Amino acid sequence: MDAKGNIQLTQKSSVTFYALPSWLAITIDQLQEFGRILPGRFFQEKPLGGNVSQIINQIHNSRFDPTKPYIISASHFGELYVRNFGIFYSALLDPRIGYSEKDWINRERVGLQTVALDLELLKQSGKEYTTFTPITPHGYVGVNIYQQPSDSLFALLWTLHSLTEPNFITSIFPGGEVQYKLQTIDSGKKLISNYNKSLTSGVNQYLSEVIDPKTGLIKKDILLSSARDQIKRQSSFYDNVIAWSTAKLATSLGISITCPTVSQTNNSCDFDKWKQNIIAAFWDKNAGIFLDDLSEESIDNHIYSGDAFIVTSTQFLDLTNPKEREMLVKEIGYVQNHNLDKPFPLFYATEDQPNKLYFFNKYFATSYMGQSIWSHWGIEYIKALVLLSSYNPQYLTNAQNNLQKYAQNIQKYGGYPELYDKYGKIFQTSFYRSLLHTGWVINYEEAENMIKGENK
Repeated sequence: MDAKGNIQLTQKSSVTFYALPSWLAITIDQLQEFGRILPGRFFQEKPLGGNVSQIINQIHNSRFDPTKPYIISASHFGELYVRNFGIFYSALLDPRIGYSEKDWINRERVGLQTVALDLELLKQSGKEYTTFTPITPHGYVGVNIYQQPSDSLFALLWTLHSLTEPNFITSIFPGGEVQYKLQTIDSGKKLISNYNKSLTSGVNQYLSEVIDPKTGLIKKDILLSSARDQIKRQSSFYDNVIAWSTAKLATSLGISITCPTVSQTNNSCDFDKWKQNIIAAFWDKNAGIFLDDLSEESIDNHIYSGDAFIVTSTQFLDLTNPKEREMLVKEIGYVQNHNLDKPFPLFYATEDQPNKLYFFNKYFATSYMGQSIWSHWGIEYIKALVLLSSYNPQYLTNAQNNLQKYAQNIQKYGGYPELYDKYGKIFQTSFYRSLLHTGWVINYEEAENMIKGENK
């Protein structure tokens, strides 16, 4: 911390990326991961004591600890998942959240140092990965679980915006009172400057590899790894929105990118044109949903996926535009008509899809990303309700009731479970049990502040 109260980033030790053969890197990663998952099933995380606020505070102290090199999801997953910041920890630097000045500073510090580590590993590796796995105290290998990532660069860019723009998060999810001053602006801008070349190369390489130049959409003949990384999808809606947002976030940071030719106007990126192209391909007006992906199965059977609610944090849909707002209203209507918010939101899918799963989940956790309730997407759904509540006050009541159910679960389980089964109980199979002490609770707190703001 300098004399002006700004958090300064200093390097205490060098970091090394080891370019191991992919089979060896993933073997190391999976041995580490299953060495935590299996014991975690039988020797479970202990419930935290206290009321809801006290439990959350304990999770903060554990997850947002700046003495550790980076943030992890929770006990099972000790690797550095790059996507975490833009998705599951998107509210980390929300200045409305905090139990103390120390908590806020800790979150700023651990956010800054995690992104600095991400960027240095990106620079050394020359490519993006879903995951960086430690193999020495300061050495890492890159692993893709299970494919090239769709959202790693998005997460980096999202977090760089969060580190340098005080109103970035609150402008996307308004409501509630700002408590703290952002103290990472100077350090964040230095990171953008120092790693501009790596980011420029990374984003342009990513876009050239995943976008079909003829359609301007994600290629249908490749598989990508995303937040829903256990499912094989063909040009998913989520991945297309993420690509669009990645390019948009990069451009607004001054990073020079080349958009797909079909998404250009006068040789420049036309983000509205790109967006309308995605909408035309995915909006199913009969079902009132954005299709999960562009596979024949998805189109013919009108398949829904809970990660369609990525449209709010990315601002893919302009909610001041009546036509686009109505799409989100209909998506919510689909959820409610199919009871995908019961007993609380949000089901990832209307049914399991074992034929699309990778090996472990196909045989040992079939419902993991199917008929299961994911806390992250449940909160994104609740935030969507709050965003639309000025047009329909009933949405605010619905949001409050659902958030209260999450509060009850925090108290009941002594933590913030990653996911639940279709009956609303903590997810558990013979080989896997949901994370309990996950820092995803930060998004719950963001929704809570949004609701408080609407009630004033």
